[in-house]
Order: sequence, then structure tokens, then C-alpha cells
Amino acid sequence: MITEEQKKKCADLYKAGRYTIKEIMSMSGIRSEQTIYRILDASGIPRRPSRVTAMKTTISMDEETAGIVKELKPKNLSEWICGLIKKYGRKAT
Repeated sequence: MITEEQKKKCADLYKAGRYTIKEIMSMSGIRSEQTIYRILDASGIPRRPSRVTAMKTTISMDEETAGIVKELKPKNLSEWICGLIKKYGRKAT
């Protein structure tokens, strides 16, 4: 049985936007992705938009850059890099 406290925690974590469904499952004690989505739907919380991949590429990083990435530990490296490019990309040219 899922408690009201678990439902609230699930909704709050999802709305924060920083956690994957797997992480929300672990943090809330809810053991099913399907249950997570049922809770979100019942609460009227819209799903996060999916990103459409336009390009896949391989990059190389120097030691300093790799160290920064390891220190910051972004949850999703691709999303993080895309965000930085959108924020600073046009300013750099």
C-alpha cells in the first residue's frame, strides 16, 4: 500500500526536475515505475517533455575538463552539455 506521504514525496521529487524515475522510486520506496506515473497522473502533474536527439557525437576532454565533470557529476551529461551550449554558445563566437 502506498501512503499519502510517499505520494507527496514522489510528486515533489518529480516536480523538482532533478531526479530520474528510478531515483524517485528509490527515494520514495515506491517499487514500480507504473505506480509513479499513476501517482503523477492522478495529481495532474504533466510529464516532462522528451528530448529528440538531433545528433550523436563523440567528444574528447582534456584532463582538467574531465576533472570538472567528475566533480560536478551531472545526472545526464548530454543534457548538461546541451544546456551549457544553449546558454553560452552564441556568446563565445
